[in-house]
Amino acid sequence: MGAGKRFSARVSAGDDPAAASLAALAAAEDFASEAGLDAPGAARLAVVVDELVSNAVRHGVDDGSIAIELAMAVCGGEVSIVLEDDGVAFDPTQERGFRGPDPETGGGVGLALVKAWAKGFAYSRENGRNRIELRLRLA
Repeated sequence: MGAGKRFSARVSAGDDPAAASLAALAAAEDFASEAGLDAPGAARLAVVVDELVSNAVRHGVDDGSIAIELAMAVCGGEVSIVLEDDGVAFDPTQERGFRGPDPETGGGVGLALVKAWAKGFAYSRENGRNRIELRLRLA
Protein backbone atom coordinates (compact mmCIF):
# COMPACT_ATOMS: atom_id res chain seq x y z
CA MET A 1 0.00 0.00 0.00
CA GLY A 2 1.26 3.46 -0.87
CA ALA A 3 1.28 6.70 1.07
CA GLY A 4 -1.78 7.25 3.16
CA LYS A 5 -3.72 9.75 5.21
CA ARG A 6 -5.74 9.36 8.40
CA PHE A 7 -8.59 11.45 9.76
CA SER A 8 -10.47 11.17 13.03
CA ALA A 9 -13.34 13.05 14.64
CA ARG A 10 -15.75 12.81 17.55
CA VAL A 11 -19.31 14.06 17.11
CA SER A 12 -21.78 14.30 19.99
CA ALA A 13 -25.55 14.43 19.80
CA GLY A 14 -26.48 18.06 19.23
CA ASP A 15 -23.20 18.94 17.49
CA ASP A 16 -23.28 20.27 13.96
CA PRO A 17 -22.63 17.12 11.88
CA ALA A 18 -21.43 19.21 8.94
CA ALA A 19 -18.21 20.06 10.79
CA ALA A 20 -17.03 16.43 10.71
CA SER A 21 -17.93 16.08 7.03
CA LEU A 22 -16.09 19.31 6.14
CA ALA A 23 -13.00 18.24 8.06
CA ALA A 24 -13.08 14.81 6.38
CA LEU A 25 -13.41 16.49 2.98
CA ALA A 26 -10.37 18.65 3.74
CA ALA A 27 -8.40 15.51 4.63
CA ALA A 28 -9.56 13.84 1.39
CA GLU A 29 -8.51 16.90 -0.64
CA ASP A 30 -5.08 16.90 1.02
CA PHE A 31 -4.72 13.18 0.36
CA ALA A 32 -5.80 13.54 -3.29
CA SER A 33 -3.23 16.28 -3.82
CA GLU A 34 -0.42 14.38 -2.07
CA ALA A 35 -1.28 11.16 -3.95
CA GLY A 36 -1.41 12.95 -7.32
CA LEU A 37 -5.01 11.98 -8.10
CA ASP A 38 -6.43 13.57 -11.23
CA ALA A 39 -9.46 15.88 -10.96
CA PRO A 40 -12.10 13.16 -11.63
CA GLY A 41 -10.43 10.81 -9.11
CA ALA A 42 -10.23 13.55 -6.49
CA ALA A 43 -13.90 14.42 -7.06
CA ARG A 44 -14.98 10.79 -6.67
CA LEU A 45 -12.94 10.48 -3.51
CA ALA A 46 -14.57 13.61 -2.08
CA VAL A 47 -18.08 12.30 -2.80
CA VAL A 48 -17.31 8.89 -1.27
CA VAL A 49 -15.67 10.34 1.86
CA ASP A 50 -18.50 12.82 2.38
CA GLU A 51 -21.12 10.11 1.97
CA LEU A 52 -19.43 7.64 4.32
CA VAL A 53 -18.72 10.19 7.05
CA SER A 54 -22.11 11.90 6.85
CA ASN A 55 -23.92 8.53 6.95
CA ALA A 56 -21.85 7.44 9.95
CA VAL A 57 -22.83 10.62 11.79
CA ARG A 58 -26.46 10.63 10.60
CA HIS A 59 -27.11 6.99 11.46
CA GLY A 60 -24.53 6.39 14.19
CA VAL A 61 -25.08 9.12 16.76
CA ASP A 62 -27.83 8.12 19.11
CA ASP A 63 -28.08 10.05 22.36
CA GLY A 64 -24.34 9.92 22.91
CA SER A 65 -21.46 10.48 20.55
CA ILE A 66 -19.56 8.77 17.77
CA ALA A 67 -15.83 8.49 17.16
CA ILE A 68 -14.92 8.20 13.48
CA GLU A 69 -11.61 7.07 12.02
CA LEU A 70 -10.94 7.24 8.28
CA ALA A 71 -7.87 5.89 6.48
CA MET A 72 -7.07 6.43 2.79
CA ALA A 73 -4.16 4.98 0.82
CA VAL A 74 -3.21 4.43 -2.81
CA CYS A 75 -2.87 0.76 -3.66
CA GLY A 76 -2.33 -0.53 -7.20
CA GLY A 77 -4.08 2.29 -9.06
CA GLU A 78 -6.97 2.40 -6.59
CA VAL A 79 -7.65 4.24 -3.38
CA SER A 80 -8.21 1.99 -0.38
CA ILE A 81 -10.67 3.53 2.09
CA VAL A 82 -11.40 2.20 5.58
CA LEU A 83 -13.92 3.92 7.85
CA GLU A 84 -14.42 2.76 11.44
CA ASP A 85 -16.78 4.17 14.02
CA ASP A 86 -18.22 3.24 17.40
CA GLY A 87 -21.76 4.37 16.61
CA VAL A 88 -25.02 2.52 16.21
CA ALA A 89 -24.81 -0.44 13.81
CA PHE A 90 -25.50 0.69 10.25
CA ASP A 91 -24.72 -1.57 7.29
CA PRO A 92 -24.59 0.54 4.12
CA THR A 93 -24.14 -2.57 1.96
CA GLN A 94 -27.72 -3.69 2.65
CA GLU A 95 -30.18 -3.06 -0.15
CA ARG A 96 -32.74 -0.50 0.94
CA GLY A 97 -34.88 -0.26 -2.17
CA PHE A 98 -33.48 2.87 -3.81
CA ARG A 99 -36.40 5.01 -4.95
CA GLY A 100 -34.51 8.07 -6.08
CA PRO A 101 -33.58 11.20 -4.16
CA ASP A 102 -35.72 12.43 -1.31
CA PRO A 103 -37.44 15.57 -2.64
CA GLU A 104 -37.20 17.26 0.78
CA THR A 105 -33.55 16.60 1.64
CA GLY A 106 -31.97 15.55 -1.66
CA GLY A 107 -30.62 12.50 0.16
CA GLY A 108 -30.74 8.96 -1.05
CA VAL A 109 -28.31 8.96 -3.96
CA GLY A 110 -24.95 8.96 -2.17
CA LEU A 111 -24.70 5.28 -1.32
CA ALA A 112 -25.78 4.40 -4.86
CA LEU A 113 -22.80 6.41 -6.15
CA VAL A 114 -20.45 4.82 -3.63
CA LYS A 115 -21.58 1.34 -4.69
CA ALA A 116 -21.23 2.21 -8.38
CA TRP A 117 -17.67 3.51 -7.97
CA ALA A 118 -16.38 1.02 -5.39
CA LYS A 119 -14.79 -2.38 -5.61
CA GLY A 120 -14.96 -4.72 -2.65
CA PHE A 121 -17.47 -2.65 -0.68
CA ALA A 122 -17.67 -4.56 2.63
CA TYR A 123 -19.16 -3.96 6.07
CA SER A 124 -18.45 -5.69 9.36
CA ARG A 125 -19.22 -5.02 13.00
CA GLU A 126 -16.95 -6.27 15.76
CA ASN A 127 -16.53 -5.25 19.38
CA GLY A 128 -19.12 -2.48 19.06
CA ARG A 129 -17.44 -0.90 16.02
CA ASN A 130 -18.66 -0.53 12.45
CA ARG A 131 -16.02 -1.06 9.74
CA ILE A 132 -16.45 -0.23 6.06
CA GLU A 133 -13.75 -1.17 3.57
CA LEU A 134 -13.71 -0.39 -0.12
CA ARG A 135 -11.43 0.34 -3.03
CA LEU A 136 -12.24 3.30 -5.21
CA ARG A 137 -11.56 2.86 -8.90
CA LEU A 138 -9.68 5.83 -10.26
CA ALA A 139 -10.28 5.17 -13.96
